[in-house]
Amino acid sequence: MTVSYTAVRYKDYRAYLASDRLPDGHFRLLSNGEVIELPPEDEENYFIADEFAELLKRLLENRRLVKSSSTELQVQPVGDRRVNREPDLLVLRPEHLELMAEIKKNAILLGMPAPLFVAEVVSPGNESSANYRRDYEWKRQQYEWWEIPEYWIIDRHRQQVVVLVLKDGSYEETLYRNSEVIRSSIFPALQLATDRLLSGEVLED
Repeated sequence: MTVSYTAVRYKDYRAYLASDRLPDGHFRLLSNGEVIELPPEDEENYFIADEFAELLKRLLENRRLVKSSSTELQVQPVGDRRVNREPDLLVLRPEHLELMAEIKKNAILLGMPAPLFVAEVVSPGNESSANYRRDYEWKRQQYEWWEIPEYWIIDRHRQQVVVLVLKDGSYEETLYRNSEVIRSSIFPALQLATDRLLSGEVLED
């Protein structure tokens, strides 16, 4: 459940970013300038995202490019009308670090280069629920608009991972289940079984 936090309305996302009125917590800005506060994320979702992030860091020379639930992405509003997302997992380009240092915020703004990779861990809900539509429909549209090359939907409740790869401006999807090895165009050296990702057991001893 989301709740309105404040009657203050911001004229745009940059004004929201510059605000010092928000206390600790997870907030989103709506297209009408209203701010909503989100409930805490499921701990298992955090665990899966953090373990996957650590695995990806081992594949990259610059570990700082991998962000788990710590960097906002400005988006075009669809569905729930939110203009910012905080992906469970985000892989940046090297230039993003300099751009974020310039604005002094952990945020990727419209007009910046698209991130390389994004992943979301789905919360419970049937196909008509906001949780389902947020990750499978609305974020898919937003990340496709951004032209993010690869988007993973990690769904432990349906025991599946959907990999969306951008081709000619649109996402093509591949569904993985059980012990199938997930293929990544961004990380060709990645060898990861679906069931291990869904359980968070992705790191070798």
